[in-house]
Amino acid sequence: MHDTTANIPIGQIAQPHMILRLIDKDSVEYMEMRDSIAAEGFWNSISVRPAKDEGKYEIIDGLYRYTCARELGLESIPCIIKHNVSDDAVLAAQIQANAVRPETKPVEFARQMKRILTRRPEMTFDELSHLVHKSPGWVRQTLGLLRLVGEARKMVDRGEIPVQSAYMLAKIPRRLQSDYIDQARTLSSREFRAIAATVIKQFTEAVKQGKMEAFWCSEFRPQAHLRSLTEIQQEVERKEIGALLVTAENCRTPVDGFYAALRWAMHLDRQSVEDQERAARARSRKQFLEESEVDHVDD
Repeated sequence: MHDTTANIPIGQIAQPHMILRLIDKDSVEYMEMRDSIAAEGFWNSISVRPAKDEGKYEIIDGLYRYTCARELGLESIPCIIKHNVSDDAVLAAQIQANAVRPETKPVEFARQMKRILTRRPEMTFDELSHLVHKSPGWVRQTLGLLRLVGEARKMVDRGEIPVQSAYMLAKIPRRLQSDYIDQARTLSSREFRAIAATVIKQFTEAVKQGKMEAFWCSEFRPQAHLRSLTEIQQEVERKEIGALLVTAENCRTPVDGFYAALRWAMHLDRQSVEDQERAARARSRKQFLEESEVDHVDD
């Protein structure tokens, strides 16, 4: 069915259930649009599609104009009614319409494109780029922003980190990103790109050579936790660990032996601490490798 046009009562129009960006009524963009509509009416129709509720329409593009109209108390809005439009097409239309507007936050684009890929896991980057009318490189870089740590994402959305620097920061393993946020914020994109490229290269080489410890090691602190009553009772009966413990802990007096026994009961003797540290570093290394996605730096 071809598109149709109509002046639709505001009461029959519903907000989209998938919104790329929230309405900021305090923004200059919104206030200028509201004043323009109040003075001159609509220059452009909004796009809608039939909603699931009979007689209702869901906004595809034009949420700002719709919100202005409601605030101004207008009775109807000129609409282009599009039929048989999928949810993915609605998301794509929002991205196309908002990508050129600086008010839209880069991470918001990434989240919405991720939603499309989640709904359609077989979709390729080329297909997604065609859907949103953007280059595959833009799609890949923008999706990469989702690898930023939370603090960095907020700074990008606030405009504190240039987008080009954010693209490079996102390529640095997450465990390392916090160390470079200040540089991404204060240096030019060109200067930060050189720093990030060096970090990524060093990390890539460390992965190849199996020399990861410098990246993922953190200060270890043993955690006290009591041994089970069964384990303690078994030692009282079998007397297998006591002599070894006294030697390992270099006990010279009965008091030394007493406190060594307490440390053993709390898993704080030397052997227990070594076991804890070994296990903690193994977990840290595994988690670090799972979180770290190394991207090749374009020349």
